[in-house]
Amino acid sequence: MVASVVAPLPLLHCANSGEAPNVDAVDAAPDAAPPGDDEAGGFGNDTPLPPNDKECAETTKQIFVLATDKALYRFHPDKLLFVRVGQVACPTDAGTFSMAIDRRGTAWVEYTDGRLFAVDTSNASCKPTPFRPGQSGFETFGMGYALNDDATGETLYVAGVGLASLDTKTFDLTFRGSLTYGRTELTSRDKQLFAFSVGSGVIAGLNKTTGATEVTYRTSAVADRAAFAFAQWGGDFYVFTGDAHSIVTLYSPTENTSTVVVPNTGMLIVGAGSSTCAPTVKQPR
Repeated sequence: MVASVVAPLPLLHCANSGEAPNVDAVDAAPDAAPPGDDEAGGFGNDTPLPPNDKECAETTKQIFVLATDKALYRFHPDKLLFVRVGQVACPTDAGTFSMAIDRRGTAWVEYTDGRLFAVDTSNASCKPTPFRPGQSGFETFGMGYALNDDATGETLYVAGVGLASLDTKTFDLTFRGSLTYGRTELTSRDKQLFAFSVGSGVIAGLNKTTGATEVTYRTSAVADRAAFAFAQWGGDFYVFTGDAHSIVTLYSPTENTSTVVVPNTGMLIVGAGSSTCAPTVKQPR
């Protein structure tokens, strides 16, 4: 998610701020099939969901980020490494705004004109969707998947004028309820949905039915008018904030600590997503 910036973002708890970003600029093969180009002609919804984490492809278990240069990167939190997947060339002149990743490896990318595209995370190829911008007053919004409570699948949630769910078969929005905080991005940990508010640094656990806040954490990543993005990995939350370039702050809910782990990514990140295949417990480094 991106916003206009009037002041630089301070580096919080920054160490080794002179280090160069850890980026491996390798594009994926350009001839892989685009998302949803199967016999059913769907948008990543026609094949069964992986039933458990062991069935998920390894490439769906990292964090993906999208920068203002419209390039897609795979971020490996255990190595603090960004690997460039490729250039996202969706048919719009608008800028990138937000992103969510499903269990099959499709990135749902929203642009500043409100349009939604399906992007293949293996090669960054793009496919338009019939999503209708402006439904229920949602012009632009944060996005994130969470597992369903009955364990039958997952749901894409969006945060804008409130909380809504988005059906990626019909592309209809269903309003769920009001939100406590203003501009937010979404992620999940198993079945629980979380929202990050860049203006306050708060991470709020949400009721998926009503949007009500059920648990609150407070991070040091506060930058009211910065571009920002948000994802979960290994039970921790990764927050991307910045104006000219993004920094990466790791928030540990078990330790209640905020640590800048990448002080300069070398790019401005406006979208991030981790699928529900991503690990939800601490991983070795």
